Amino acid sequence: MKTNQPTLRVACLLCALMFGFETYSHPNSPETTLNSVSETSLSGFVYEYHSGSSTPQSFSVADDLLLTRPYTITAPSGYEVSTEVATGYASSITIPGALIALGDITVYVRLTSNLPIATYNGVITITAPEITEASTTYPAVSETIDVSGEVIRRETEWTGISWSNGIPDTDASAIINDDYNTAINGNITAWDLLVTPENQLIIGNESFAKIQTNVTVNGDLTVEAKGAFVQVDDNGTFTLNTGGASKVIKYTTPLNHWYDYTYWSSPVNSATADEALANANPSRRYWYDAENYLDVLAETDNGNSYVAGHDDIDDDGNDWVLLSGSSVLESGVGYAATHSTTGFVGGNTYPYTFEGPLNTGTITTSIHYNGDNGDSDWNLIGNPYPSAIDVDAFFDANPTVIGSVIYLWTHATTPEANNNGNETYNFNSDDYAIINAGSGEIAGGSSVIPSRFIPSGQGFFVQGLENDDVIFTNSMRMADNSSNNSFFRQQNTLDANKLWLNLTTNNGAFNQLLIAYVDGATSADDGLYYDATRNLSTDAAAVIYSTISGHPDKKYAIQGKAVTDLTTEEVIPFGLYTSITEPTQYTFSIGKLQGDFLSTHTIYLKDLLLNTTHNLSAADYTFSSESGEFNSRFEIVFQEDTLGIPSNISQNTLRIMELSHNQLQFKMTNQQAIQSIELYNTLGQKVLTAMANETSTIVDIAHLGQASYIAKIGLQNGQTITKKVLRRL
Repeated sequence: MKTNQPTLRVACLLCALMFGFETYSHPNSPETTLNSVSETSLSGFVYEYHSGSSTPQSFSVADDLLLTRPYTITAPSGYEVSTEVATGYASSITIPGALIALGDITVYVRLTSNLPIATYNGVITITAPEITEASTTYPAVSETIDVSGEVIRRETEWTGISWSNGIPDTDASAIINDDYNTAINGNITAWDLLVTPENQLIIGNESFAKIQTNVTVNGDLTVEAKGAFVQVDDNGTFTLNTGGASKVIKYTTPLNHWYDYTYWSSPVNSATADEALANANPSRRYWYDAENYLDVLAETDNGNSYVAGHDDIDDDGNDWVLLSGSSVLESGVGYAATHSTTGFVGGNTYPYTFEGPLNTGTITTSIHYNGDNGDSDWNLIGNPYPSAIDVDAFFDANPTVIGSVIYLWTHATTPEANNNGNETYNFNSDDYAIINAGSGEIAGGSSVIPSRFIPSGQGFFVQGLENDDVIFTNSMRMADNSSNNSFFRQQNTLDANKLWLNLTTNNGAFNQLLIAYVDGATSADDGLYYDATRNLSTDAAAVIYSTISGHPDKKYAIQGKAVTDLTTEEVIPFGLYTSITEPTQYTFSIGKLQGDFLSTHTIYLKDLLLNTTHNLSAADYTFSSESGEFNSRFEIVFQEDTLGIPSNISQNTLRIMELSHNQLQFKMTNQQAIQSIELYNTLGQKVLTAMANETSTIVDIAHLGQASYIAKIGLQNGQTITKKVLRRL
């Protein structure tokens, strides 16, 4: 019998017979007195999760009657037994009777490997069958041993030099017992996290901490502007105890003027406007009341003159509401603020600190829809977490509540008196960057294409589809080194063919158009998921846009088209609108290409006014234009061909002669009637318009100086001829 081990024994009847003990009175009477286990329990079985099994403990089994009967040892759930210390473990084993008859048998017990973290209590059973020997029946054996143990989570502490029990992972508890900076010491991934008193954890730029469940802060936790702090489980808690501090530091983009707005959203809970937006101008801090937004009238040139229509401006100007300093910034809500004028220096970025418990878990934000009146039902919301969120995951979670497009304010141009709005000077709504679900993303006024992530602290506009809540969840959050850099990071997906076309001017205007050939899209209006309209007023400085048949009033910043549409025969018409009146040089260029077809085919730009085809793949296209809207001047094509004049009409059939008395004669030699005449100067400005209904007509050009002009002649059969004219005095 092993010392200090539970021992099972059966009373020794043979000894009783040898020494005359009177233990029974009849040879067929069964033995009823059995020795019990000397120790009734085993405890202290333990191992760290993923490192099992546990160290074994043991007990002995013996049958002092020297009888040949098997003993069965059965372990409870989570345990296993064996007669060998290192091998042969099973949930139940049988010891042969012949082996038992030789003497004490040691049985080993341990917790099995791969158990989840938990406490494991149970009972080991030891049984042997009833047996009859020499006409004597010996009763069955049934004994038990209580066992208890646990599988624990690995804990590892940062000591200032290293981790005490290995680098933490998703199954380990991380304890910060000295200052730690993820940008220097490495990213942290852990099951839960504890920051102990008087110690600091910094989530540095372009680094992250990813915690599966709970966070407790007794010291100091700081998330820098481009760092990401992520909690994975929506039921995980963030506890900020007395004496502890947690904060997120964000920066504005470079501000050229104090009145440049930034759209904010708080990544912490319970911060007030005075606290979080302390560096903002108190009289220029706003929240957006979407319930008050109504846009059924369109203004012209900010002149308080309206017609029925939509210009993305609230008609009565009560959508933006001044934010009081004591107002608590609500999670998931967007806010707008300018920087303080005190100490302002143009071109700098400015820090804003959001202090309080970091937001985590499911967060909902109200969305307002004011009816089917044709307007866009704008709502200003924001990323509520101290990490970037994935745009596509956000769209997927809210398919019926909001349109599948977001608008990000990038602020690039100064406010102007002619921009529509509720103020004397209004910002250009063309500065919004746009991301939609199905087709892609385009740059705003900054000229940098956004990625498909919304950084922490970022507010953005969405279109409400119904009165409901938009939902944010931890599953949208990004734990990596780059997603939270800013929304101006390039994306490198190369599956679909996409063309980004840029418009720039020599006086600083910028605009971008995206044409995307993606699965699910068609050449029709497929809704915001594929076709995103511009959030713009008609007086925006200079914009390009695509149009879709059947929707003449819509100007698309992003157009999705069927994958099968993209062939060498494809024609992409696009429009230009400019309100610029001074002489301006406009330039078209390829902003970005994606996909095999677009990367391997030459892209041509057709200027139908000037009757030119330009290789846009080889060089940018520069031109002049008068102010106005031009929906049929430009096309993108993929093969070089003759422009403007059908095969049955030659430019030679049109004769242009300068007559005396400042007159110009237009004459068709093939009896085709002239319907309209337009003359453009080299700046693209229309200088003459005339109507006709004959094969020959004369127009007065006394007001024109000596110069070259472009004549655009519309024929009665619908064809157009473009020809150069030299005016002589």
